[in-house]
Amino acid sequence: MLAAAMLGTLALTACEMPGDDKDKAEGTPTISAEPSGSAPSADASDPGSSPAASPGATDATGKKPGGTKTPTGAASPDSGGKSGPRVLVSAARTGGYERLVGDGAPSDVPVDPGEMTDENNLVVVAYGKTPTSPREVLFVGVDGLATTDGKRVEHMVRGMIDYVNGDGGSVPEGVTMKTYAPGPLGGTVECMPAQDAYPAAICAWSDNNTVAVAYFDKLSADAAAKKLVEMRTDLEK
Repeated sequence: MLAAAMLGTLALTACEMPGDDKDKAEGTPTISAEPSGSAPSADASDPGSSPAASPGATDATGKKPGGTKTPTGAASPDSGGKSGPRVLVSAARTGGYERLVGDGAPSDVPVDPGEMTDENNLVVVAYGKTPTSPREVLFVGVDGLATTDGKRVEHMVRGMIDYVNGDGGSVPEGVTMKTYAPGPLGGTVECMPAQDAYPAAICAWSDNNTVAVAYFDKLSADAAAKKLVEMRTDLEK
């Protein structure tokens, strides 16, 4: 979407995420992972949390569920190699893609990122072959975390599954997240197939300061994992 000691393998089985009663409807995959002990998480007892968002849950006015705040897009500057926690940025180009603009750019937040504070930065961005071509990558990430946040990863992966299915897709039942080498930035990277009829993947990364989930259209899980590792060097500064 993670490190074995913290999260275990993200399997599409029962889990303790907000909105489980709705998510466990017949034919709807869910995920489980061992939650981290101290990081903020989205759970049913937190009034500032909500289940993973479905398409259209937010709008261009920035109104979002779960106590989230308006995404900053490209507001986080490149750190230029300075020391300190990494931040997420909305890179103009990454992994052979270009950031979509105009009608192709996200107009809402397709995946509820969970509880947000003033320390967190939310980046929502889409990519294609050109700035006006069809979308091939949808990315949602949060930085400003204090530790690896397994519950947030669960929540965001589940939200991306819901989004893909609600957007006309069909995430295969019974698939599991496979762990891949995370690349030079460390942390964990996992991916799984995201369509029955053609190659597509949902991937996630997590480290001590950031969590992100991405949907890759037209790439297998193996290919998407390699692409996400490549993109991290531009998106996590």
